[in-house]
Amino acid sequence: MGSYWNDDNRWRYLTGWVLALGLFVLISGKVWLTSGSARNSQVYFFLLLPALVYATAAIASRKVRMPGLCYWIWSSYLVWVALSGLWATGSERDVLALAKRGVFIALFMAAVHILVNGSPQVFRKALYAAVIVVALGALATLFFQFYWLDRPLHYRAFRLDRLGIGDFANYRYPVAAGMFHGAIASWAFALAVDRTTSLRKAVAWLAVFLVLAAYVLLTYARGAWIGLAASCLVAILLQRSKLGWWILGAGLLVSLGVAVIWKDHVLNELLTRRLSGRSPIWEYFFSSMSGSWLVGHGLGTPFAYHWPDGKTVSPHAHSLYLQQVYDSGLIALGLLLAGLACVFKKAWSMRRDPLICLTLPALCYALIVMLTDVERIFTRPGDYWTIVWLPLAVLLAVTDQGKNRGSCTGKE
Repeated sequence: MGSYWNDDNRWRYLTGWVLALGLFVLISGKVWLTSGSARNSQVYFFLLLPALVYATAAIASRKVRMPGLCYWIWSSYLVWVALSGLWATGSERDVLALAKRGVFIALFMAAVHILVNGSPQVFRKALYAAVIVVALGALATLFFQFYWLDRPLHYRAFRLDRLGIGDFANYRYPVAAGMFHGAIASWAFALAVDRTTSLRKAVAWLAVFLVLAAYVLLTYARGAWIGLAASCLVAILLQRSKLGWWILGAGLLVSLGVAVIWKDHVLNELLTRRLSGRSPIWEYFFSSMSGSWLVGHGLGTPFAYHWPDGKTVSPHAHSLYLQQVYDSGLIALGLLLAGLACVFKKAWSMRRDPLICLTLPALCYALIVMLTDVERIFTRPGDYWTIVWLPLAVLLAVTDQGKNRGSCTGKE
């Protein structure tokens, strides 16, 4: 006991719990905190500031190791996107105000690295607690909107985006609500089909997943639907549990039944809307990129597609990949793709690690919803940190020491 409570271990232990609190606020804060500034302040104080202090102390004591190749690629991406603000035009924000977002993201990645490697059990507890709180918010929303307020259940007659009581669990837009809950659902599903999870816990996590999936379905965010289905398939293939295969079979039958019931709507989505309805925005993007492909228009340059109705304006390209090119050019997109390739190569080489099996489906979900719905990932703390940067940061943080944690397939 005495050796455990030496100064270094006590500092690491306390830091782990403080970081866990910050991570819990980041993921679940919208459910129970109505003030966006209050949420961000707590994330800064409990997650980013401790990471800065810890990293500074480690560097000063020369106990820090050089980061691996993947970290260098993602650092280069953050630096380039920040620099692209220098040639922006018409930006409503100061260049330094935009650039410091990269510092925040770097500190977040450092915080997750410290938490995953220094206090892995604390990280899991914070993640599990946050997923459950978000699911409770989703359950309360479903009950209040469709039972208490008796909202219609016809296709797209009412789209979920908030609880409806004050600003609790308020995500403001159905697509944003669908993307966020789909990301959380991907974690819950991976926990449900984990081979090392007891049947009792698996049933509990499956119930959490079903609540979140029902919420996602009723937002009618098509990108979130497809992303969640793909992430569930990835989780099943990684875990290869009997429960997972049974769920896959049941899911296919349910999907077939829903497709039959909503046949006319499905055909309309496929033939008329082409799944996304984004093609006019994308055509505008391509027409606006002449001469700016390599370095982009600059981070902060307004994007505005005016729809033919004369009323609606789309303020972004409705695709993270296209918006990335618009803001910071093909160089930024190349760095983004190189960083993802590095992460996937690492994940494949460590694919039996339990934390990889838990996290990789969440990243796959993010990559799919980024095709049509995610605006930018170079942001202050918010939903995109949970959707994109959290699974990325976890996968970057996992080390070969994870072999000591066992295998998600039950095979060593």
